[in-house]
Amino acid sequence: MQLINHLLRWKIFLPFFLIVLILLSQEVRAENQPESSAFQAGVTAFKQGNYESALDYFHQAQSLGFAKPSLHYNIGVCCYKLGRYQEAEEAFNKTATFPKMAPLAYYNLGVIAEKRSDHDKAIYWLHKSYDTAEVEDLNLRVLAANALTQIEGKTDYSPWAGYASVGLGYDDNVELVPDSDFLQASNMDDSFLDVYLSARRFFAGDSSSSGSYFQGSLSYLKYAELNEYDTGTADLALFYWQQAGSYQLEGGGGYYYSTIDGQSYEQSPMLSLQAKRSLWAATNLRLRYRLNYFDVLDSDYDYLSGWRHRTMAELSRRWGNYYGYLAYTLELNDRDDEDYSPTRHLFGAGVDVKPLDNIGITLYVGYRTSNYDIAAFDDRDEDRFDAMLNLTYFLVNRWEISCKYEYTDNESTDDSYDYTRNAVTLFLARPF
Repeated sequence: MQLINHLLRWKIFLPFFLIVLILLSQEVRAENQPESSAFQAGVTAFKQGNYESALDYFHQAQSLGFAKPSLHYNIGVCCYKLGRYQEAEEAFNKTATFPKMAPLAYYNLGVIAEKRSDHDKAIYWLHKSYDTAEVEDLNLRVLAANALTQIEGKTDYSPWAGYASVGLGYDDNVELVPDSDFLQASNMDDSFLDVYLSARRFFAGDSSSSGSYFQGSLSYLKYAELNEYDTGTADLALFYWQQAGSYQLEGGGGYYYSTIDGQSYEQSPMLSLQAKRSLWAATNLRLRYRLNYFDVLDSDYDYLSGWRHRTMAELSRRWGNYYGYLAYTLELNDRDDEDYSPTRHLFGAGVDVKPLDNIGITLYVGYRTSNYDIAAFDDRDEDRFDAMLNLTYFLVNRWEISCKYEYTDNESTDDSYDYTRNAVTLFLARPF
């Protein structure tokens, strides 16, 4: 360790992508196999600085059966260079399954975590890289030790990550319970204060292919005049994830509690199961099932108590600073009152764009159909259209200011449930 401390005086905390030279020339075979040709084309494109093309070639080689550890490593490097840190993390997790490559993969996982300001996770991986590196591999051990020295010396170190926001807005048709749609809108407008706080804690697993995390949030919506519509929520959840081949599996559960006008309204335990995998270049498929039991504590609405099942499929893709997704959700309800147990189909699409370093744009559109099987009267059918546009300006020291516009148009065969809604909110927020 004395040698390591001596070398640290050189201040050689090298960016991890410089040591990609270790692997760029490996696993390239002379024969004209399609998978080898695709890999070599990726190496060439990378050397030319064309990381998007390099990534496409590496994914092509993978689809053709090229399965060397250097392929996963180089995919991770390209994703890092393109700012796709989640995909880079997944690639280096795969690299770590090869024992000889594991210490280098751990180091890169640590660099990615530090890039995402997750100091606790970065320290975990860098320690693991140092401890598992071969004694004679001084370059890697120096890099890991130097990185640890810099991270552990930060005064703002915290194992927690979170987000806080406060917003002022105007709603031209206040809903009693947003997103419930079992109750009519108020047909009254009002201004409001919206406060939100969330926190997350990551716990690394015994290997690079598993882990867990805790998350929780608090929110409060306060209206200027319509106090009977004030709502508060709190939720806690714990999830465990495991890499299983090409799939990342996740399971967990949590608890949700809400109030209306300062009085208890609802509590709900929750169970969630999820599977995610990469399909091709920068494209992911996610499947999720979520089960809730709603225990409505307000006697005026206890007929809404019961079960809700939601099954969702989402296809997403990232192009540099552009991210888009398509999603479908099937919702089944079994409430105490069968008249309030609809079957729903939701189709949604969204895009996140960052045209400039300090500007972000988010757009979402959704269409949902609901069928209520009414016992004593005609069935009720509803069609709902939602749209949301959010513009964000990123300030200094991670502060951000954003303006969000929301639109809802609900049409029902029962006219009393027809309504439209427009809401505008100006937020000041900061991740921490």
